Amino acid sequence: MKKTLKITTALVGSMLTLGVSSAVAQTTVSGNLGLSYYATSNDGTSSKAQTFRGFGKESQINISNKGKLSNGMDYVAGFSLEMDGADRSNTEAVTGANLQAQQSENVYIDIISGNTTITIGADHIQNPDVHLTNIVGFGYIGADGINGVAATFPQHASSYSAYGVGVVQNLPGFGRVSFNYVPNNTAAQAVNDIGNGMTKAKTGDGESSKEVMFRGDLGVKGLDVILHKNYADAQTAGFDVGGKTLAARYNFGNITVAAQDITQDITTSTSEGRSYGIAYAIDKDISVGYTYAEAKKTNSTVDEVIHMVAVGYNLGPVSLQAQYKEVSDHANVAGADGSIAGIYLGTRF
Repeated sequence: MKKTLKITTALVGSMLTLGVSSAVAQTTVSGNLGLSYYATSNDGTSSKAQTFRGFGKESQINISNKGKLSNGMDYVAGFSLEMDGADRSNTEAVTGANLQAQQSENVYIDIISGNTTITIGADHIQNPDVHLTNIVGFGYIGADGINGVAATFPQHASSYSAYGVGVVQNLPGFGRVSFNYVPNNTAAQAVNDIGNGMTKAKTGDGESSKEVMFRGDLGVKGLDVILHKNYADAQTAGFDVGGKTLAARYNFGNITVAAQDITQDITTSTSEGRSYGIAYAIDKDISVGYTYAEAKKTNSTVDEVIHMVAVGYNLGPVSLQAQYKEVSDHANVAGADGSIAGIYLGTRF
């Protein structure tokens, strides 16, 4: 059960030295907290020394404000403060990329006219960063951590987390289509709002990125479709980065099925992930699911293969999920096998 704190404010007088008629706006504060536990086991040629277990954590506070502009159009503005377990209090977290990511979570100003929204910010426009085939479990499909390395199975191919400007068009009864332009494809980079002390080191030196995305049910009840394409120049001559996501999930009665294909280009390497999922709702609170996934990588001779089973239990304001992943040839290394068991407890407020 989601609870929100609503604060009504009145803006009277001037803003940025420009005359503004009084208006009433509504501010909403919400948040979420997730705690997880993971345990890994390495088999085959994977290093036994890389076996580990421990907790994961994410907490987030969201603040948004919405109301009417003086010209009659609507607006929504907001930001979030996020702290993951990786954002610990060390030198890197306090001064480097982790702090930048914390303060660039879901930052936006939206100007809305009917079914059209112009949005400026980061981590806010339509998001392809989801694995629809993990229907009951949590997180990504890839079994990161086996043999001490990340999985090949791609998460997404997008620059939505970088600062940019975009437009979102609602297509009533069909879905939403969006276009996003990012002038600097270095995630979560922004300088002082008026450019004080601006340097290339502070803004990053990534190339620009363009992406288009559709998500909707195409007018079919129970259907969820994602079509996404991202393109960005690479600073290495002759190479491009980006990729695409094609995904569909369909629910009929107690059964849900899904399929997804992700391609991710990173300079000289391409990763391709394909997955299929099926889930069954035992009742309104308990569901079970199975996901099969495989990933290919440039110049690899074997495919990374993942089998995952999951169970979810809805406790109202709190959700409980458990999943077990078994992977062979992890990260496209022959014989690098292992497994990961995980439990997730989450709530929103």
